[in-house]
Amino acid sequence: MTDNNGTAIQKWSGGTVLFAGGTDWSSIGRNIAGKKKGGADAAEASRAEKYPNLVSPRRLKALVDVRIAFIAAGSAACHCIAGGMDGKVYTWGRNERGQLGHGDLIQRNVPSVVEALAGKEVIAGAGGRHHTVVVTSEGSSYAFGSNKEGQCGTGSVKSSAKSEELIKAPEKVQKISDCTAVACGAEFTMWLCDGKLWSAGGSQYGQLGHGTDHEYNAKDSSVKIMYEPQPMPRKISALSEKTIRAVACGHNHTLALDTEQAAYTWGNGGYGRLGHSVQKDEFTPKLVDALRGRMPVDKNSPAACGATSSFCTMIGEQLVSWGKLKASGDNTMYPKVVHDLAGWKVRSIACGSGTYALAAGVPGEADNSTVTWGQAMYGELAYGEKGKKSSANPDKCQALEGIYDHQVALGIGHSMFLVDPDSDKVEDFEVFEPEEATCEPTNPEAAEGAKGAAGKGKGAKRKAEAPAAKKPRGKK
Repeated sequence: MTDNNGTAIQKWSGGTVLFAGGTDWSSIGRNIAGKKKGGADAAEASRAEKYPNLVSPRRLKALVDVRIAFIAAGSAACHCIAGGMDGKVYTWGRNERGQLGHGDLIQRNVPSVVEALAGKEVIAGAGGRHHTVVVTSEGSSYAFGSNKEGQCGTGSVKSSAKSEELIKAPEKVQKISDCTAVACGAEFTMWLCDGKLWSAGGSQYGQLGHGTDHEYNAKDSSVKIMYEPQPMPRKISALSEKTIRAVACGHNHTLALDTEQAAYTWGNGGYGRLGHSVQKDEFTPKLVDALRGRMPVDKNSPAACGATSSFCTMIGEQLVSWGKLKASGDNTMYPKVVHDLAGWKVRSIACGSGTYALAAGVPGEADNSTVTWGQAMYGELAYGEKGKKSSANPDKCQALEGIYDHQVALGIGHSMFLVDPDSDKVEDFEVFEPEEATCEPTNPEAAEGAKGAAGKGKGAKRKAEAPAAKKPRGKK
């Protein structure tokens, strides 16, 4: 088999997972330690010793001898997914809504096989804030975790104002077949099936792409704006004439790339994350005008979305981004070239909550670099003990230099790299094994952004995470 340039392509035999970032899954992104006098510092030191931040990439003891086919997380996810070449799927991390698929709410600190998926060859996966979706070689899909907004696609929502439906073990997603890829937003899901997109979950901001946000007033005598969930996957008709080849989801928006080298975005338009030069929500997929004509999307471009940002590559080996990448930075309202990486061939890119990573190389030169940047708190940029804690600009991970990186995956406070297992340098990475394989979650109800977070589902008032054009009530 050869690529478009006639170069021989070796059969994929799997890679080795390297991990960096926080291992205290219960506290990542939260303030768990108490503030009592004389006790806070000791408690924090004790937790830090038991659950260290891995600032340099490490191999994981449970996966040392496992060839991995893919890795996955999500910009809103604080858990990890890895698929073995044998079709088994491993999950670990936060599990307060059953998003690890093991039939319980017990936190896994080490990669653990999802036994309920035994016999099903899993080839892809993605994580949302509290849910996980995987795809099998037969084209079917299974989901587990919170189904409060119907994001698991099981066809029904049994949640109430006081509780939410938790799917603790994998359930088959309805209506999905011939599926090859999946992407998760915070509380919604996109399935790529035979070139078409299907969606389910929270409908606020129009992020499902069906022309509406399903907004309604839940009270007769006052105003209580709510958004009706969509638990049954539905094909996005606005893209029915297009063949979609790649899809990525931010917290509340989606980026899709088609086979005609065009990009489409929809959902929350705040901070310019849709790339349409205005901060306006889009309820149906809209062509990104800047990426057409003489500046089309590269035909092999990956797609990636952060909480408020979007990425792809255009012809000429140019990585472009738009939206808000930095907490204190300006918005980019339309695609602009990331000049620090001009001329680099990007094969994989991922976004965390405020961090970014890519596997790339310079054509004609070495093709073995991993680049990270962003605002990190747990060592997830993998710069090492003596390296920077955060980086405003893209920079190489020196520990990974010279190693071919097949794929990157980021989540909240952590990063994963799927590297060539035959590299001489891989054996030099330390192996990490936590003190406890499992543990009860700490402060399980303190979900990140639980109060006032944009895009929270049913019952949430429209409180945008970023300024967007307002529309009169009753006018769509």
